Amino acid sequence: MIITDIKTEIRMKTYGRIILMALAGMLAAVTALSASAAPLTAPEVVTKAASAISAGKVMEVSFTISSGGHASKGTLKASGSKFAVSLPEGSSWYNGKHLYSYNPRTKETTVVTPTASELAESNPLLYVNGGLKGYTAVFSKTRIKGKYVVDLTPKSRKSTVRRVTLTINASTFIPEKISVTGTSGQTADVTVGAVRRNVKIVASEFEYPTAKYRGVELVDLR
Repeated sequence: MIITDIKTEIRMKTYGRIILMALAGMLAAVTALSASAAPLTAPEVVTKAASAISAGKVMEVSFTISSGGHASKGTLKASGSKFAVSLPEGSSWYNGKHLYSYNPRTKETTVVTPTASELAESNPLLYVNGGLKGYTAVFSKTRIKGKYVVDLTPKSRKSTVRRVTLTINASTFIPEKISVTGTSGQTADVTVGAVRRNVKIVASEFEYPTAKYRGVELVDLR
């Protein structure tokens, strides 16, 4: 009887250790799950949005830009750092070195070796790709279901931009709207439409089409 009781006690202790180990494993799994489900920070959201955009090395984007009660539809084609933007009010071409900007109203094309801010003025998606460079990212007070709304504030007081607000799809991390407010207080809203990735775009589309704009004055500011 005594031996039987001892064996029973040993079995109970063994079962107890097994149960404790199982509970410890469950606790570790729950802790890991909680850590992986931790809410993203604003900089992390911007980083994920940048990754979502750059996932397609070559892409074509349709968009609408509105400011001061006026709206225009345009297209953006991009491959790596190169891009071409077409709008009724003007077109831009960046070949990775020089930025050409055509103004149909003045019949002039300016060419510059652009700064980062000049590139972003022509291609608003660069506010997403380079959002953490020179900007502080915080979540906006505006809340939209199924979206992340992030405010980017420039660190430099010399910036011509007061604030950039990014509205990002919480599932795909694709930017749906980019609002740029200048130091004058005027805001331009860029609403992103269809995004086509890995499309075929010939390299010449990122070069200024001189033949198409014969007779247009070229203002070289390089």
